[in-house]
Amino acid sequence: MKKRLAKLISLSLVGVMAISLAACGGGNSENNNSSAGGEKGAKSDVTVGIVVKTATNAHFQDIAYGAAIAGEDLGVNVEIDNTATESDIEGQITKCENLISKGVDALILTPNDSKGVSGAVEAAHTAGIPFVTVDTEIDNIWGDNVKEYLPNYIGVDHTQMAYEMIHQVLEEMGGKGNVVILRGMDAASSSQERTAGIEKAISEFPDVNVVESQSANYDQDTAATKMANILQAHSDVDAVFCCNDLMAMGAITALKEQGKEVGGDNGVIVTGIDGNVIALESIKNGELYATAYDWSILQGYYAVEQAVALINDEEVPETTMTPDTVITSENIDDYLPHGEELSQWKMGTAVGEISDYMRNFIEMGEGLSSSGDAKAE
Repeated sequence: MKKRLAKLISLSLVGVMAISLAACGGGNSENNNSSAGGEKGAKSDVTVGIVVKTATNAHFQDIAYGAAIAGEDLGVNVEIDNTATESDIEGQITKCENLISKGVDALILTPNDSKGVSGAVEAAHTAGIPFVTVDTEIDNIWGDNVKEYLPNYIGVDHTQMAYEMIHQVLEEMGGKGNVVILRGMDAASSSQERTAGIEKAISEFPDVNVVESQSANYDQDTAATKMANILQAHSDVDAVFCCNDLMAMGAITALKEQGKEVGGDNGVIVTGIDGNVIALESIKNGELYATAYDWSILQGYYAVEQAVALINDEEVPETTMTPDTVITSENIDDYLPHGEELSQWKMGTAVGEISDYMRNFIEMGEGLSSSGDAKAE
């Protein structure tokens, strides 16, 4: 208790909650597993741990990057870890338990599975450590006491985001055609909700035929294999709607290997979700038609802000929703630099100086949030 009190006092001395989103980042960390921040000499000894699903998906790198920037701005240490794949549920629980054992003051998780990670939540609760859920919701097994375990959730309306993009694409397709859906991890609420949004949009176009819907586990190679098999049974495909960008890239690989034209006026339309740099580059090159960006950088930033508030026994919104943006060739130039800059950052290292572009990018997302495209409840 004395150690925890000392950390809270130290935190208040650096004025952490008074630093705004637009504050300039500074400071560096020699620890490759953490990102420490604040103005030089103002760093506290408070540590927020975050475990994301994987380092190979830029979506989760973006969440981690936002968290690291918040650590810089707020003067707290942010220690980042990840599992190798999005299907490693036990590994994710173990990584959370390791951070708890190391003495983090709060824990942030992007769950690999909505049901299977309850052990991580239980471990944090037993240790008296605030737990923040990001991107994918965790199923409530605690009944009326759930807020003691899961006080807040930060994410996007996955269903609405997918619906808006696919509805727009189907309109541009003339409201007809044969389509394939590639789902993510079926046990993850994010995949369930994104799939529901895609299906809702399709249901409004009676001349659209879903020839196949399969899970590719959010994995690029799995998607390539699944799409190749689908094309053997259904050669006449007009569009492939994927629940993330990695699967979209896998689908494009399979289509091209089967001699299918992708993109352009006559090619197969492929869409993804996340705003991954490889997807942005593909849009720029005229292959991927669209992706939906959920402003994951803000999710990571807000997660650290709210983790710090919980450490200080302050109230936080139960739900914080970030905006979403459909990215196509028409607005790709506004978003590609974000993906390119993000790709230069190695997850877990200090972020150092934040570029003017990235600061303006964060402020643009924050502006969308304040304009009503995102909400806190």
